[in-house]
Amino acid sequence: MPEVPPSTPTGLVNRKAENRKKSWFDNIFEDKKKKKAEEALRNAQSPMALADEKHNAKISSLLELATNNSPPALARLLLQFAPVIRILMAILSVVAPIYLKAFQLLHAIIKVMPWDLVQALVGLGLCFFGGKYCASIPAAEAFYLTGWARTRGALGQIYTEIVLVVDANEKDDKKDDDGDGVADVKQLGAQALVLRKCKMAASAVKDPERLSEAIAGIYTGWIAVQGTLRIEFAKTITLGVSMAQCVEYPVLKYVLPIVTPLAPKEVQHWGPTAVSAATKAAAVWFAWTLQVYVSAVQSAMRGGLLFSRGLMAYANKTGRLQLRADDSLVDEFVGYFIAALGFYVQWNLGFDLPFPFNLIMFPFTMIEWYIRWSITSLP
Repeated sequence: MPEVPPSTPTGLVNRKAENRKKSWFDNIFEDKKKKKAEEALRNAQSPMALADEKHNAKISSLLELATNNSPPALARLLLQFAPVIRILMAILSVVAPIYLKAFQLLHAIIKVMPWDLVQALVGLGLCFFGGKYCASIPAAEAFYLTGWARTRGALGQIYTEIVLVVDANEKDDKKDDDGDGVADVKQLGAQALVLRKCKMAASAVKDPERLSEAIAGIYTGWIAVQGTLRIEFAKTITLGVSMAQCVEYPVLKYVLPIVTPLAPKEVQHWGPTAVSAATKAAAVWFAWTLQVYVSAVQSAMRGGLLFSRGLMAYANKTGRLQLRADDSLVDEFVGYFIAALGFYVQWNLGFDLPFPFNLIMFPFTMIEWYIRWSITSLP
């Protein structure tokens, strides 16, 4: 029988049929081969090995889920902000040891310094920088009154664990397991570095249970302090909200027609809400600014008296002065003079810290802004 050319319709039909037949036989053969291999593998492996294999497969699938194009929301945020996290960790790895050493040095100085001189130095700080920390100072006083013994123990435990983490981080930054002369952490990507540092921190903490209890103790104390601060600064918050309500309608009337055309049409309906929120934020900020002035006067007067009385008490104990604060007005005159000088300096500085005190006190400044935000915004 003559061979049918493959270019003819009949030849094309025969070729497709032959390919389907070949593909069908190949699939059956491959399936049988795969099943035999899997059966042999199951017979050769123990149940524990199979369990480990399944566990590793699950972990691999989770890792793939975290790194594919559509990961969970939290994983997606972590992946997106991985470069930022790496920069923050690099800054923290440099700055944190410096602050830790400074705190250790300060703690060592306070331990050997007479308490009266410590009181005098604290008074000077309140005189010249107290207005900047109008929320932090009452928070510290509230912590002291609502259970300082427990809070102090919790802070000591947290400090101990932080020292361990910092030491472990310094050692980890110097590791060169592959021996190529370059630290391992400098050869990792952002995601791998974050995972490595998290594992390092978890391994450095020796007593996670005590650390958890310490953090819980600090948080419990903070809840009580927050309630106290809300009562103390209720006037400030109420003043800000009241001012916002007074100016909200004029602001919407004159500002909204200006900003609405600047926004895309899809989000223009958010205009009134955005303008109203910005008005409230500005009013609360202004109320806090007024509170800074009041707190600056109060802290300057209190700090001045702490300075003069602490200095006088130290002079009496060392025999340099035979004059008690209760028997004279010298401490008041000196204290109020220092208070006036301190408030004048704060006024000229715009109630801010000059260099290098702004860098030294930066962690406390962040705590101050957090306290203001928490007692103003949280219900």
